[in-house]
Amino acid sequence: MSVRLALRLMLRELRSGELTLIFLALVLAVTVSTGIALFSQRLDLAMQASANDLLGADMRVRSTTAMPEEWQADAAELGLDSARTLTFPSVVVAGEQMTLAAVKAVDNGYPLRGELRVKGLDESMARIRTQGPRPGEAWVEARLLSLLNIAPGATVDLGGKAYQITGTIEKESDRGGGFYTLSPRIMVHWSELEGSPLLGPGSRVRYRLLLTGSESALEAFADNTTLDANQSLERLGDGNRQMAASLDRARRYLGLAAILAVVLSCVAVAVSARRYAERHFDISALMRTFGLSRASVLRIFLYQLLLLGVAATVAGGVLALALQYGLLQILAELIPEGLPPATPGAWLLGLSAGLLSLFGFGVPHLLPLSSISPLRVLRRDLVPVPLRGWLIYALALGSLTLLLTLLTEDPLLSAGLMGGGALTLLLLVVLLRAGLVLAARLLRNRALPLSLRFAWQHLSRNHTATAGQLLAFALTIMVMLIIGMLRTDLLADWQRSMPDDAPNIFALNIQSYEQEDFPRSLLNHSIEAQTLYPMIPMRLVKVNGTDVGELEIRRDRSIDRDLITSSAENLPENNDIVAGDWAVTAAGPGQVSVEHELAERLGFSLGDVLTFRAGGIDVDAEISSLRKLDWTAMTPNFYMMLSPDLTAQLPMSYMTSFHLPAEQEGALVSLIRTYPGITFIDTRAILSQVQSMLQRLTTAVELILVFVLIGALLVMLSVLLTSTRERLMQGAVLRTLGAARVQLQKAQWVEFSMLGVLSALLALLGAELVSAGLYIGLLDIPYSGLGWVWLWLPPATTLGLAIPGTLMLRRVSRVPPLTVLREA
Repeated sequence: MSVRLALRLMLRELRSGELTLIFLALVLAVTVSTGIALFSQRLDLAMQASANDLLGADMRVRSTTAMPEEWQADAAELGLDSARTLTFPSVVVAGEQMTLAAVKAVDNGYPLRGELRVKGLDESMARIRTQGPRPGEAWVEARLLSLLNIAPGATVDLGGKAYQITGTIEKESDRGGGFYTLSPRIMVHWSELEGSPLLGPGSRVRYRLLLTGSESALEAFADNTTLDANQSLERLGDGNRQMAASLDRARRYLGLAAILAVVLSCVAVAVSARRYAERHFDISALMRTFGLSRASVLRIFLYQLLLLGVAATVAGGVLALALQYGLLQILAELIPEGLPPATPGAWLLGLSAGLLSLFGFGVPHLLPLSSISPLRVLRRDLVPVPLRGWLIYALALGSLTLLLTLLTEDPLLSAGLMGGGALTLLLLVVLLRAGLVLAARLLRNRALPLSLRFAWQHLSRNHTATAGQLLAFALTIMVMLIIGMLRTDLLADWQRSMPDDAPNIFALNIQSYEQEDFPRSLLNHSIEAQTLYPMIPMRLVKVNGTDVGELEIRRDRSIDRDLITSSAENLPENNDIVAGDWAVTAAGPGQVSVEHELAERLGFSLGDVLTFRAGGIDVDAEISSLRKLDWTAMTPNFYMMLSPDLTAQLPMSYMTSFHLPAEQEGALVSLIRTYPGITFIDTRAILSQVQSMLQRLTTAVELILVFVLIGALLVMLSVLLTSTRERLMQGAVLRTLGAARVQLQKAQWVEFSMLGVLSALLALLGAELVSAGLYIGLLDIPYSGLGWVWLWLPPATTLGLAIPGTLMLRRVSRVPPLTVLREA
């Protein structure tokens, strides 16, 4: 019976504004939550897959010696696909010409991930290959052809074997797994190098076992495989810190956009639910008069909300499907083809947003309906005792925090936003109430223009209602400000880390006698020379006199492998000291500066003494500073930096980086021929992939911003429509007392202008506080404030509220007063 009655009342109430607004707000919450959850997850999965293309696999095993054959068999038993590659530097000869090249041998399983795009001998365009070259053939980069002065189809000699060049490599997505791969590339079949003297002792060969498959299978392989000291597992976060940092920042921003869109939808639900409850005091009293118990009355209204929530969930789910289709069509040229499907968890999360919003923001306002007295039928002044304010806010914040945590899968981000938002909201409430009370005292008994007096009386009559409207508008504007700022500043921060003139060529193995000649050669080619850093491969062997093999850190990936170490008198660019003193490190003697994340992982602290081994020489160094590195910057970064007195006694080479414009490709060829012993690493392919990913992310962010704008408009609509009835009554009374239509319209303009200015100022203050916390605490980017926004936002908000508000409430000055009073 309660369900049928609730359904009948709900169908009748759909003609009223409040219930319709609740329904629309819930539909928007479900649509936005589901759409953003699905789109963000699919885009996230696609970006991860694109980033994993740089590794050539979901996971790979790296080794300096050949790996056991049974590892591939173990991987196959777990359902994993595998491929083998090996890389090393060697000289390639063609006639009288020769050059140092990066040799890569691949088996029949390569490539697993990413694109291998090769142009064949008789082909006008490159095409994607699903296998590597056949035995006896070689694929090379165009730069190698230029260096050797040969054309495709020619024969080259590698390690005493002749290979015919049958393809030109235009794209090798796993080319940039690290900065210490060699270039240009020559790719041959795995079988050609089995038993080759090129792989003998002293060679710099690197073996890799590439694996793709399910996460559980990859974890099982990692758990069941025992690695030697010279072997390690690599994933996205381990193998490419630049891409990993960008992806993490992208995930945080998409999650933040989803949070703000849901917050706006919840605000719209709360505003409409409160007004809906106030309008049903009389109906609830009649139900009590006819003998219904409190529990029955409460069930009827809760059933209405539940039915409304289910209907909104279904409608929102359908709209989310349409939204997904539209997004895919709009982004067809930017996003990767064949986006992976979203998981059922994303659907469940998005579809549950409506019910969670109802529970936290709608139900608390309906609970007092069950406690209303039947005497209200005779005495309209009787109102139910509302829930305590702290309980309403606790339910709202609790449900929203739960929803946001599930939506972003980032408790830190959700807690930080909710905590900062709650404190900011509390501060705004206090300032707002104090401001209204102070303004009422200052304007009391003052002679004001008639329209201004009407507007101020309406605002000051009910401080709570006015504060609610102002906070709703301010929160809407604040959300738009925050997401707009983050969109601009995050992308600007990404672009700052990879500007157009970012270094794209790294030069390694520069010898001491080339320290002066090489920078001069760069300047002769109009290339800006950068700092030369010593490059010393060292291995950590002791910590405070204890062998690392006896410590718990012995299994860390940084142990039992060479760490490229350097030294410098000045702190390198993109390095910040977080502990200690760089001046002490640079002055020496016997000092070392350690990257702070590595120090934290290994449990190092200032004053610890580390023993390194390089070229058979052991050196002791005391940790005197910890550095924070910007891994998104395409500049040399070092985990360890020694004081110059230590590096002076060790054999070393040097490295640097520089920007090579596209039109100066010939300069690089000249440098390679002039300095055949220097290894040049071309990272332009990596930069191209990162820039492409950022372009896709920018478009996705702009689309999500549109969703947030829809939520902002719905909040404004809810606030304006929920005050329509009160404004009609006020207008009818004023017109009965002789007020003209023009005076009422002027009063509305003045009132909305005041609301716009006050809301804008509150939003600016709140946005400054929340954004500062997000920038500094969560996103780790510099915060510079809103600046000029303080000047143009108040007038823009005034127009943005006054124009639609006046149009929506024009009935106040047009409906005859007698009609309004009769309906009341």
